[in-house]
Amino acid sequence: MRIFLNPFPEDDPKQALRLRRFFMGLGTYFLWLFLIIYCHILDFIRLAPRETALIYGFFLFINLVFYLLIRTGANKRFSDPSMTLAQMVTGTIAAMTIIYFTDRIRALMLFIYFVTFIFGTFRFNIRQYLAFALFALCSYGLVVLLLFYNYPATVEPKIEILQFIIFGAVIFWFSFICSYISNLRSRISTANRELTDALQTIETIAIRDDLTGVYNRRHMFTEIQRGKSIADRTGMPIAIVIFDLDHFKWANDAFGHQKGDHILKQLVHEIKRELRETDIIARYGGEEFLVIMFDADIDGAKECGERIRKRAESIRYAGFSDTFRVTISIGITMYRPAESIDKMIHRADNALYRAKANGRNRTEVELPESEYVNKKS
Repeated sequence: MRIFLNPFPEDDPKQALRLRRFFMGLGTYFLWLFLIIYCHILDFIRLAPRETALIYGFFLFINLVFYLLIRTGANKRFSDPSMTLAQMVTGTIAAMTIIYFTDRIRALMLFIYFVTFIFGTFRFNIRQYLAFALFALCSYGLVVLLLFYNYPATVEPKIEILQFIIFGAVIFWFSFICSYISNLRSRISTANRELTDALQTIETIAIRDDLTGVYNRRHMFTEIQRGKSIADRTGMPIAIVIFDLDHFKWANDAFGHQKGDHILKQLVHEIKRELRETDIIARYGGEEFLVIMFDADIDGAKECGERIRKRAESIRYAGFSDTFRVTISIGITMYRPAESIDKMIHRADNALYRAKANGRNRTEVELPESEYVNKKS
């Protein structure tokens, strides 16, 4: 029952689009139903109301099957999940059935058929359109032959031949026009996808470091500012962990910048394993990186600092000897509400310089003045 109360799936945009197109096509059937009722009033149709209801009920039942196939997702197993051909064949048979039972206004009823034909623009290429145009023309030819055999008095051969030729000429020309529109639609869709991909690439380039793939300095400040705004409102603690590779200039000089880049990439990749999903790592500059830890106290930050320091000194780098190691020095601080970002980072830098001065491959902490007071008390 839910699929009828909520006809469009909320978690599948493609299926929702297919259903919107389906309901557009279903609207054509109700347009025909209105015209047939009017034809009954004017006595232009050879069907009793009960027979009309049975035929129309049959085609509506087929459309219900199409709806259920799409709404339940069973259509995804088909090569064309939109079932464009099946729906257009059904529409053609329905249209030709109506045309068969209308005599004096058959030519007028053919105009309605082109509404069905337009739906091929959602899927068909020129070959498919021409093949379907041939099917539609043959269907109309069969209608005329059946009328000539069953109701010869309603058929005027010269007029029917002319109508057949005009219908064939128009429908084949219509195929070229619709396939051209379909091709334009496909090209626009492709261009939109390429544009979306390009925008995503540009966005990635704008916020990511080319070498390591972590956030760049600009985006790092954006994230810190976002966290600062939350912290100033809610009191959420923020820790900053800044680390720098020890003696990395020597590694670059000894092995070359290409291998130095490899060291940076592998090191950052391994260190990211020690961070939480909510932690943000960014390249601060050169071989210096900064980790922003939201909702983390000083003990958690120190524990994280030690984890990444130990992970760094344990890494074995491809293309280097087993004895080759790279260590990092770490500085840690906490954000004090309402202070500037520059002041917080400067304090973390001071802790990092102290780690360097005290022998490297170590972690140092420098807390805000208010934190020192709290610790002493």
